Amino acid sequence: MAVLYAPGRYFACRQCGGLGYATQKEGAGDPASTKADKLRKRMGWEAGILNGDGSKPKGMHWETYQRLKNKHDALVQVSLHDIGRKLGFLHKLLER
Repeated sequence: MAVLYAPGRYFACRQCGGLGYATQKEGAGDPASTKADKLRKRMGWEAGILNGDGSKPKGMHWETYQRLKNKHDALVQVSLHDIGRKLGFLHKLLER
């Protein structure tokens, strides 16, 4: 291994130390939210899936706009479902 880490008492590689990358710890909603934000940027909308949808960008074909908006809406649903799942998990932890 080229890089060693000190996750505990000894130096080890990522695999031996049981370390993962941040993207490996993401839920299903995190990449969906990122992709939705990329689509929002492409359409000139304000970033953030909880912000309202903007209008069709000038010069964009209606067919393209509808396709991107449908894709955006599907990604938002996945992200919100994952957020709801996480909040349900947190709610169960707080009830203890």
